[in-house]
Amino acid sequence: MNLKNKKSIEKNQKGVTMIALIITIIVLLIIASISIGSALNSHETAAKNKLLTEVGMVQHAALERYTKQVTIGNEDFPGEEYTSKSEIEADIDKIKNDSKLSEILNNTTPEDYYFLDKNALKNLGVTVTEDSYIINYKLGIAINATVQVTEDGQPLYVYSKDSDD
Repeated sequence: MNLKNKKSIEKNQKGVTMIALIITIIVLLIIASISIGSALNSHETAAKNKLLTEVGMVQHAALERYTKQVTIGNEDFPGEEYTSKSEIEADIDKIKNDSKLSEILNNTTPEDYYFLDKNALKNLGVTVTEDSYIINYKLGIAINATVQVTEDGQPLYVYSKDSDD
């Protein structure tokens, strides 16, 4: 084998190595972008689940307080009582047009709703949230008045009974 052919083979081998390196980098970038996308989706799902869990926890605490009030009679309802439907709607402007929630609000009296800030929630026994809530103790309605909707547009409220009482 002559020297000229040997140098030609060495150049080709260096070229193949460079191409392999570039392909490897491209594959790694693709894998990284998929991983980052999955991580972002997981973060959004976790944030949504946190909000839904909190609203359920607040509802549970409200129902527990209502049950104590009905059975024992010496429990107060923390929070500031609403006096009109328009006050409630002003505090839930992002979700006031939700058909199920509108139906519930139309079939209940505003005086059954209370606005609970962080201190009122603490009085209710809920210490893990920074959000404010609107509560109907009798029906077990809990509405997140701070966030109101998840990132995908799901309203943040729960209720436990039909509003035909």
